[in-house]
Amino acid sequence: MVKVVVNNGQYKLTIPKDLAEAKGWTSTTKLRFIETVEGTVILKEIKQTRLTDE
Repeated sequence: MVKVVVNNGQYKLTIPKDLAEAKGWTSTTKLRFIETVEGTVILKEIKQTRLTDE
């Protein structure tokens, strides 16, 4: 179950541990919320890209 938590005026969502572990998400994972025209909310991980020396 997802819960909404209010802390110091900020809203935070808790994500089920099973889901976070299955996706490999940690406390440093950044997620984007996408809302469809139907009102469905999609969570999408923002992948960090690394610059490499060439």
